[in-house]
Amino acid sequence: MATSDKSKPSPDVPADLLPVIQSSGVLGERQFAEIRSKVLHGDYPNDSVALAERLVKDGILSEYQARRFLKNKPHGLLVGRYVLVERIGSGSMGRVYKAHHKMMDRYVALKIIAPEIVMNDRVVSRFQREMRLVGRLDHPNVVRAFDADQINQILYIVMEYVQGTSLSHRLRKGIIPALEMADYAAQAALGLGHAHSQGIVHRDVKPSNLLLTEARQIKVLDLGLGVLMEADDASQFATADGIAVGTVDYMSPEQARGLEVDGRSDLYSLGCSMYHLMTGKLAFPGESPIERMGRRISGRPVPILEAKPDLPPALAKVVEKLLANKPQDRFQTAQETAEALQAVIRPKPRPAVPRADARVGSGVAPGVRPDGKASSAARPAPVVSPPPPPERVVVKVAPKYPRWFQPIAALAERKPVIALVAMLSVLGFAFGAGFLLAWLFR
Repeated sequence: MATSDKSKPSPDVPADLLPVIQSSGVLGERQFAEIRSKVLHGDYPNDSVALAERLVKDGILSEYQARRFLKNKPHGLLVGRYVLVERIGSGSMGRVYKAHHKMMDRYVALKIIAPEIVMNDRVVSRFQREMRLVGRLDHPNVVRAFDADQINQILYIVMEYVQGTSLSHRLRKGIIPALEMADYAAQAALGLGHAHSQGIVHRDVKPSNLLLTEARQIKVLDLGLGVLMEADDASQFATADGIAVGTVDYMSPEQARGLEVDGRSDLYSLGCSMYHLMTGKLAFPGESPIERMGRRISGRPVPILEAKPDLPPALAKVVEKLLANKPQDRFQTAQETAEALQAVIRPKPRPAVPRADARVGSGVAPGVRPDGKASSAARPAPVVSPPPPPERVVVKVAPKYPRWFQPIAALAERKPVIALVAMLSVLGFAFGAGFLLAWLFR
């Protein structure tokens, strides 16, 4: 606990903290009995402030719970099956708490809708219908909704608890670099595209509804809560017929006119958010919400290159298309938007075009300047001719002849004509000799 709490105790601090803790219902019966036993045996202090500090130190109570108990405000910390641990945000539509599911032992983000909104039965009915659609969403760039319910006059929605900060808080540290913002916007577009495919229009895309996680992942917040803006007059703009249509500095022209909107309206709001986060300025400046609204309906935004001249031209074109006054002139789907942004981040490489060597026909050898000196430029790689095909080697295997015939065969190989004449002569001699012998012995 803070030092100021110990030095200046409030007169409203209860003398006995145990009954206050018990009445809150945040601890189970067995856990509370153990604490009471330790107080009775002197293991825990009996003083209320000291006891609260010890329970926070031991991780039994959160600082938020302890402060509530020391103010004698034990009620409201238990919402259905969830125990409120700490408050992590607030807005015109309600407060957001880190909460603990007692049975499943899981931490969640629990948003309690503002009481003035709950009084509008028509809005509550629309909210319940919208939550049936939101329950179907399952995308890495969307904060998932686990539960939604109404207990008496408490209307709440339970979402996944994500460590991170909104881009509106990130802007306090300075404008977001162009390519970094293009990455964040591409992720947001993918999340919005998933919601659009399920029939959900966000209606309130703005930097505070874009959560940046510790892993540099963007998650879209508050999907399905746009229907609650009908009863919100604080930071939203209400049309003449009483329908609140979005946050002034990010809403689309059709929202401002109170017309029916579709996913292209969310893309316009995404473009306004990108403009603000990259330049630190509003696309439609003005002294009052009414003046800014009039410019949004009838005029054009200040060109983003005037607000940020060093912005990559390709990204400037994407933002300009997102901020087109007419929906038909914008990107028609969130998927198209994501692809255009991804192309800015990772442009496709152009195919290499072969260039003719400027030195061809100049009579100058490669790597040598016209004045005859060696050039410092990189020399082209030498052209290596492919190796000639291997020569065919014919291996002659000499046939096996009788020994007496080998001289004749060798002569036939070297001088075939002489060998032929010799063979004919031998045959003629043999024929004549045979004829003579036959005549003599007849």
